[in-house]
Amino acid sequence: MTRRVLAIGVVAVIAASVALAGGDAGRPLLVTVDDLPMGAGRLHSDPAERARITSDLLAVLAKHRVGAVGFVVWGNVRGAADEALLARWLDDGHELGNHTKGHLDLSRTAADAWIADAEAGRAGLQGFLDRHSRTVRFFRFPFLREGDTPEKLDAVRAYLDRSGQRNVPVTIDDQDWSYEEAWVNARRAGDAAALARVADDYQLALRTEVLTQTELGDELFERAVPQVLLLHANEVGAAQWEALFTWLEGRGFRFAGADEVMSDAAITAPHRFVAGPGGSLWFRLRRERGSEKAREQVTALLRDQAAAWSRGDLEAFCAAYADDAVFVSPSGITRGRQAVLDRYRARYTDPAAMGTLTLEPLDVREAWGAEASVLGDALPSRTHGISVAARWTLVKADGSSATGLTLIVFHRRAGAWVIVHDASM
Repeated sequence: MTRRVLAIGVVAVIAASVALAGGDAGRPLLVTVDDLPMGAGRLHSDPAERARITSDLLAVLAKHRVGAVGFVVWGNVRGAADEALLARWLDDGHELGNHTKGHLDLSRTAADAWIADAEAGRAGLQGFLDRHSRTVRFFRFPFLREGDTPEKLDAVRAYLDRSGQRNVPVTIDDQDWSYEEAWVNARRAGDAAALARVADDYQLALRTEVLTQTELGDELFERAVPQVLLLHANEVGAAQWEALFTWLEGRGFRFAGADEVMSDAAITAPHRFVAGPGGSLWFRLRRERGSEKAREQVTALLRDQAAAWSRGDLEAFCAAYADDAVFVSPSGITRGRQAVLDRYRARYTDPAAMGTLTLEPLDVREAWGAEASVLGDALPSRTHGISVAARWTLVKADGSSATGLTLIVFHRRAGAWVIVHDASM
């Protein structure tokens, strides 16, 4: 059963409202094709069927003058027939990149083992390309997962650098692969109605992803940026690429080569996104920018709090607390912003006695995670909460001082950060 697309009314609004501005020459779009020699290989064990699907895919690419980069899972190349399929991609002018040998999930694999598998994929593909006077230049992470820890991220990037492979990020991440089994089952059953339903869902889902990701990329860089489209080598693609490519051309896209697209500053924008799920480059960059902004806002709020205290303004100091905030101290628990304010007023009846306060953040941690889109993509969420471990220091007018630690938890409410927990020691 195919993954059904929901919220069609919302999708229609998006499709009607997003304009793709790519200039007179058109917006550059790099088409990339994962899982060569054949996606969903368990559904296509017959060599003749694999050859037919390959022919159909290549015919659509040739008709639209698309120069694609295909990414090979070398462990799925199981003999001369599969190598012949890869040779056809080369003969048609496409480039082949490394998609590892075993398509391992980096988030679930130790870095050394994963790198060994990636290198086995590169070496196997390069041995094949040597016979065609070609070189492995490009790489694609399985599942678009680039590391769930900073250590993995750094280790894998170092491997790619020393092996001369460039990661080709995806900006239009879609779930085209999820329609393959439903399409194949309907075609084999001769169910024309089911085929039509799968086709409708496929086109609606991919077009929505194109429009959404294009709008996001342009918003991030405030210009019309190139895009990198992720597709898979499968039978539903062989049947649906023609309509998809025709629609893309009608929306102002121009099929471009890897060197052009990979030279754009938006595509090469650095990031250090670390998470279990993968996802598009735009989502990674949006997540990092949002994280940076959230940290800046919380840090500024702490500075404002310290300044308010230092000038004796308890009302402004406590304005940072949520109405239902909880304040924890060695003397007990105080609930509610007003109660916190009353507590401070009772202890500091003379503003001059409050002294000068500094709050030094020692550790800042964010609460965020993966969220599912209506189309089934795993998206990195915005920052929902931030905890700050800080050192407070209070210097009195007579020169005496006191210091201690505090753990402050912020939530975003109505577009602003507020303190929901404050544990001072």
